[in-house]
Amino acid sequence: MKTSIQERYLVSPFFVFFLVHANMVGIGILGYQRKLIQSAGYDAWISVIITGISTHLLMWMMYAMLKTGASDIIELHIRCFGRWLGKLLSLLVLVYVLVAAFIIFRSYVEVVKIIIFPLMQTWSMSILMLLLLYYVISGGFRTVTGICLVGVTLPLLLMVPLFVFPFEYVHPNNLLPVFSHTVHELFLSAKEVIFNFAGFELLFFYYPFIKNPQQSQKWAHAALLFTTVLYLVLTMMTFMFFTEGELEKITWPTLTMIKIIEIPIIQRIEFIIVSLWLFVVLPNLCLNVWAITRGMKQMFQTNQRRTLLAILLVLMLTSLGMESRADLMMLSNLFGTAAMYFLYGYIPFLFLVYHLWGKRRGSNALLSSTHEINEA
Repeated sequence: MKTSIQERYLVSPFFVFFLVHANMVGIGILGYQRKLIQSAGYDAWISVIITGISTHLLMWMMYAMLKTGASDIIELHIRCFGRWLGKLLSLLVLVYVLVAAFIIFRSYVEVVKIIIFPLMQTWSMSILMLLLLYYVISGGFRTVTGICLVGVTLPLLLMVPLFVFPFEYVHPNNLLPVFSHTVHELFLSAKEVIFNFAGFELLFFYYPFIKNPQQSQKWAHAALLFTTVLYLVLTMMTFMFFTEGELEKITWPTLTMIKIIEIPIIQRIEFIIVSLWLFVVLPNLCLNVWAITRGMKQMFQTNQRRTLLAILLVLMLTSLGMESRADLMMLSNLFGTAAMYFLYGYIPFLFLVYHLWGKRRGSNALLSSTHEINEA
């Protein structure tokens, strides 16, 4: 389905840095270290580097496909697999994005309930967040991009100084001895951190909304590098702050580490951190939900606002139906496995299929009509 998007709905290539980074850093950064050490111990910082390097290869594959004809993953599927199978695969990808949005949404509500409002009902916080989501996403892709810009710059400006305080209590000897685990254990550890690096694959949806999209590739890779450095620094700081035994018992190591900060006029600094984290989580949610509405419009010509309302209702009802934290953790683990197969299995597979015959099929495999999109 070839589409033409009016220029007033497009964003500059520079904003791809914020779109990629904002969707890779979210609620998972509060507690990923606990799972990271299970296989490789305190050598797991090497696994973070391995995962970060691999994302650059996947990003290169994505641009190699998108720059040679098809503008998004739906057109890629139609070119490679035909109209009906292509639509089915695109629908499965939308389900994948929806599950990611739900996990982010429900996890943040859970953190707020446990840290700030233990007696709060799930539905009250959910409604407030969903209203905010509707307000942002209904403004179109440029509004979502603006939220991603705010979601990257504001937390960094406010929270980077907060991460400086724990340096007084770190013990670099915790990282020794280095390379005490096998390559197999390092890759098992890298598997655990894939969930935190997922999110850059949404480029498959917003690529058509970038002016001169070929020029955005350097910004996408810059975002991957910045995210990798952020995770690496935080991982090493956490390892130097906690012993391995302590880290195995702490639910949210990042939040616990920040709690040592003492400010005379503020007794519970974690309240401030969790509140500010909304600016980190909101871009994740907005971009994922927007991608679903965009995909549904591409495939079925549905109205994006109506689809948005339906998706928000699904998030609300599913959130109410999953009150158990154990169920949420199980779903997160399953999604982490799905993300690994999608990123490291399906994207390379699609890359090979597209360059073997999908590119040659060209527009003959696309839907016959060309749709002029008047709204993003």
